[in-house]
Amino acid sequence: MMHDSPDAYDAICEKWCAQRSASPVNRCVAEFAQSIARGGQVLDIGCGGGDPIDRYLSGQGLQVTGIDRSASMIEKARALRLPGARFIVADVLEFAPESACDAVIAFDSLWHVPHAKQRSLYARLSAWLKPGGGLLFTHGKAGGEIHGEMFGQTFYYSALDVGEVRALLEDAGLTIERCEVDYREATTGERDLLVVARKAAR
Repeated sequence: MMHDSPDAYDAICEKWCAQRSASPVNRCVAEFAQSIARGGQVLDIGCGGGDPIDRYLSGQGLQVTGIDRSASMIEKARALRLPGARFIVADVLEFAPESACDAVIAFDSLWHVPHAKQRSLYARLSAWLKPGGGLLFTHGKAGGEIHGEMFGQTFYYSALDVGEVRALLEDAGLTIERCEVDYREATTGERDLLVVARKAAR
């Protein structure tokens, strides 16, 4: 939830959080979490209200930092009082973690980053990972920019072509472990792209 006006996400916060909190954790996230050692540091980009993803990660004994541009969403996340979790109002393009992460998750968030900034994302995310650290994200599959509507608010979305995303990940020192176009399963529904990548271990 990064690069529309934060006001748009503030406006839908109650409806969004009610919908998400009623949903099970996404299967791809649960599977990804199995690769993170207990006590590992996880950065959740575009964390929204923290439920269900950060609630699940905290329950797995992971240390979670969630960032989002929406102050209302962060307020909701903080109210969960999740063990080992902290939530910060921040923009992915301006944020820097205090220390390297064992994993970074960007579920339904990178597509809000302006198209002109998309190419800079992957080296940035890679730099935040410890050697051997993992990255999971969902995204669009075709290059371009569109606007869509959710709960009566208009949102901006952008993406690069999948081939360019793969090349940028590799250039950033990340090995692609999973790259699924038109990813579909019950807990997530349909997503244009799901990627899991890992930074080389030293």
